[in-house]
Amino acid sequence: MIAILTILVALPLGLLVRNRLAAYLTYAILFAQVFTFQTATLLMEWAKGSTEAFPADPTKGSFGYLAFTSTIYAVGFGLITLGHWLRNRRRTGADAVLLDS
Repeated sequence: MIAILTILVALPLGLLVRNRLAAYLTYAILFAQVFTFQTATLLMEWAKGSTEAFPADPTKGSFGYLAFTSTIYAVGFGLITLGHWLRNRRRTGADAVLLDS
């Protein structure tokens, strides 16, 4: 769920929101909401016996899930930064063409 959110929302936020801090904050809030729902869903499945997201033995830890979600989170911020950079480059490129004419 958080991967889908990141793919669908992060780059458009960087392209459409002028203030980068506002785009970061919007992404962080949306990520927190979806992350909470995803984690609750996975925990309910784990309580039923599924070991796809978390190990069967809780003492072994679940650093795989932490690494995955942290990576997705960082990629989202990277996509926002990329979108903001593309937006500024497109705007600067259009201004440069107008100045040369």
